[in-house]
Amino acid sequence: MNSALGSSELAGALALALLLCGCAAGEVASPPTPPPPRPAPAVAAPLGTPPADPAPVPPPAALEPAPAARTEPGPTEPAAAASSPSVPASQSTPAPDPPLGWVAGTPLEPEELLLEWGDVASRELYLVVDKLISARLALAEASRLGIRLDPPAVEQRVAAERAELEQRVAKDGKQRSLDEYIARELGFEPARYLERMRLATIRQMLAERAVRANSLQNETLALRLIVVSSAEQAAEVQKALAAGRDFAEVAREFSIDDSKKDGGLVPFVVPQERSPLARLAFQTDVGAVAGPVPIADHQFLIRVEERRIPLSGDWSAIAAAVEASLLEHPVQDSEFLHWKLVMEGRYPIDLGPLWSLIGAAR
Repeated sequence: MNSALGSSELAGALALALLLCGCAAGEVASPPTPPPPRPAPAVAAPLGTPPADPAPVPPPAALEPAPAARTEPGPTEPAAAASSPSVPASQSTPAPDPPLGWVAGTPLEPEELLLEWGDVASRELYLVVDKLISARLALAEASRLGIRLDPPAVEQRVAAERAELEQRVAKDGKQRSLDEYIARELGFEPARYLERMRLATIRQMLAERAVRANSLQNETLALRLIVVSSAEQAAEVQKALAAGRDFAEVAREFSIDDSKKDGGLVPFVVPQERSPLARLAFQTDVGAVAGPVPIADHQFLIRVEERRIPLSGDWSAIAAAVEASLLEHPVQDSEFLHWKLVMEGRYPIDLGPLWSLIGAAR
């Protein structure tokens, strides 16, 4: 996968896609079958979707149940105060969270589940926590930017996701309706599960726009990339280019990177001081070829295709450019990874209580 080139150049060479579902953020992942978590608190944000729509989640979209009582402020409605203005915060005592259930008359507490989960599948727990962090970061950034979605575009995307799921169900040859599949195979109430799909799609659309807005508000460039595994192959590539062959054609023939199918195109590269390839790209003129550069036992050659001037302004000023850019180039994993690093520096994150609870070495 291709976009902003991260510090791990070998991963960038062979896949340039490191997390969150193994697919580009321009796609909505197939809904997983997690146990229904407790409702997350509503967070105010001018998302431009109906008041009941939740926060965005970057790819892969994490699914949550859609509680009937859950609401959010409308696009122009102010956020509710954390406590009533007439009651001092020191005098307001929140009700304790109910247990997850009861076994033999004793409550099953969330802490027990987290501890057991951490002991049995710690990596899985960390990945889920990372998804939740990304979800909150995307919500915060969508709120800051004032991102709004076009309702018809939302419903069109939701319909496409449902149609794709129905096609997958039909391929198993069991002649079942989608509702029957969800109830019997996944063990969920169909209406609730499909609503979770819809909300996941909305979150993903918002996250895509937050990621691309960040890219376009900074200096970026597009380049073509050829990755080979030896200096001898790099010499062959240079010989082909010196003979006048098109860089994209040579990339399709020689490159071992996933970008070869697109002629080596990496549509969004952002400045990163710790990435030698990104540093080289921003030191290269448009149309010029640079390399080979040895990185992680591979040889990299690039040709810079385009250098973009950063955009400025709020969502109303950059929305058209963001939407057009997403149509041309969906967000890819490495672009999202760079965005997440930027967001982790912009917004405070403190999961100390969770790590202390499960005894994490962090």
